[in-house]
Amino acid sequence: MSEGMSEKVRKILRLEGRASTLLARYESTLADIEPAKHRAEQFKHKARALKVTLSACELSALRRVRSGV
Repeated sequence: MSEGMSEKVRKILRLEGRASTLLARYESTLADIEPAKHRAEQFKHKARALKVTLSACELSALRRVRSGV
């Protein structure tokens, strides 16, 4: 079958095959990453919710720690 194809056709098929392989790997990796991203967003949300409950003194202390003073 391949003997009837030009070099350009074979090259296109190789490139498309490589692209499919890389895309499958990317999607698999993304599926592994999404749960971690979701957990990180949950932690950030909890931190923001807790931050609004801080007293002025606690908020000042948080700012000092973040600034490294």
